[in-house]
Amino acid sequence: MERAKILLIGAGGLGVFFTSRLASAGAETAVVARHDFAAASAGGYEVNDRGTVSRYVPDYVIRSAAECPFVPDYVLIAAKVLPGAEPSVLTAGMPCSRDTVIVLIQNGIGIENAAAEVFPDNELLSAVAYLCASRPESGKVINTGPGRLEMGSFPAGKPSVRAERLAELFEKGGAPCRLLENVQTARWRKLLWNAPFNPVSVLAGGADTGRICNDPELTGLCLDLMYEVIAAAECAGIRMERSEAQAMMDYTRTLKPYNSSMLQDYLAGRPLEVEAILGNALRIAQQGGVSVPRMEACYALLKSVDAIHRR
Repeated sequence: MERAKILLIGAGGLGVFFTSRLASAGAETAVVARHDFAAASAGGYEVNDRGTVSRYVPDYVIRSAAECPFVPDYVLIAAKVLPGAEPSVLTAGMPCSRDTVIVLIQNGIGIENAAAEVFPDNELLSAVAYLCASRPESGKVINTGPGRLEMGSFPAGKPSVRAERLAELFEKGGAPCRLLENVQTARWRKLLWNAPFNPVSVLAGGADTGRICNDPELTGLCLDLMYEVIAAAECAGIRMERSEAQAMMDYTRTLKPYNSSMLQDYLAGRPLEVEAILGNALRIAQQGGVSVPRMEACYALLKSVDAIHRR
């Protein structure tokens, strides 16, 4: 079979990590590298996956999607969900056919419609990533988490042949990938972690996961936010048990303490994913008539922090 052709848009820790797994499985890869173009062009990326270090050298390092030298089989969009970084902007000028599959490996709820509008005739896959990735310097990626994916079609449905092929490539490259008929269930369960730990890490003055888990007040706040996520999810037809909140907190305690992705963005002076992680879920709860006062408070504070931060 011909090598799968992969285009990565969003060369942060998450995107580089998973694209490197596809390359290990034999895929041909092109990476849009804007901030570390020089380092990536010179020697690719050093990927440290839980202590195992390897070197990932993309077949092509480019500055924009329009420079992709092939028509991709899969376009991995792993950029942050932010104003000004919509799919229409990120993919401008990109070579594309009806067989090209768009794959969103991004955080948040309600993020797929924007891509579906830009690519109405293309298959769209939505993926939830489980890893603890950081970019300590240009050309380096460190992952201390599981490094796995849950992926499904948007809208929901039985996984396609193309989805199965991509999942097999991830598996072959060392990144377990589970296919789901309704990936929104996984998205809400991931939000059970993202909605408390990302905002609280910033609003608590730069608290890593260890600090949050060992502080009774912060732990209590995170649990209350998780309960509100569970209530909001039910408005979207996704049922979770309240016991899952404590299980998530217990699981986080087992991880090596690290800075959440939002805290990493804040410390690096980058914009924050306020709407994808809090705003969209908050609006779903409000539309469903569910009270989520802690989510409302964190959203208002985080919006203000982000606005001041951007200025």
